[in-house]
Amino acid sequence: MSTEASTTRAEDSTDMTVEELRAHTLRLAGELPGTLRRITLRAGALSVDVEWENPPAPTAPAAPAVQAAPVAAAAAPEPETAPADLVRVTAPLVGTYYQASSPGAEPLVKVGDTVEAGQQLAIIEAMKLLNSITAEVKGTVHAIHVQDGDVVEYAQPLIDLVPAG
Repeated sequence: MSTEASTTRAEDSTDMTVEELRAHTLRLAGELPGTLRRITLRAGALSVDVEWENPPAPTAPAAPAVQAAPVAAAAAPEPETAPADLVRVTAPLVGTYYQASSPGAEPLVKVGDTVEAGQQLAIIEAMKLLNSITAEVKGTVHAIHVQDGDVVEYAQPLIDLVPAG
């Protein structure tokens, strides 16, 4: 089970530099109990998401700037019958998963689409760099395990492909 918290800068000014945001995040991570699983920084609206491996033990009330983050929508459930030769595409890095090449554009792939080896399936944004996620085999998209905009972890299942022939 994980626990998440978000914080935004309490001062009126939002002219915080990336280095200041990083320093505040490191200080926050050091002050909070428990083993950290993930920290996500956002430049717009200056927020910081912190997720623990195990919920921290109850302590004194947190600073007023810390509040519970909204619960993310659950990803689509896995299909009940998965083919035996299924090829699972996993996240090669931690970042934000995108189904389309730009906001509002059609998804790169949908369940049931036929894809070629090397075809782009999705994008993972990490540190403002867009990383292309491609198919390793020719096949059909069997399942998509994450939703557009979800934060993904290293090796997290993204897309299942049924190889052709």
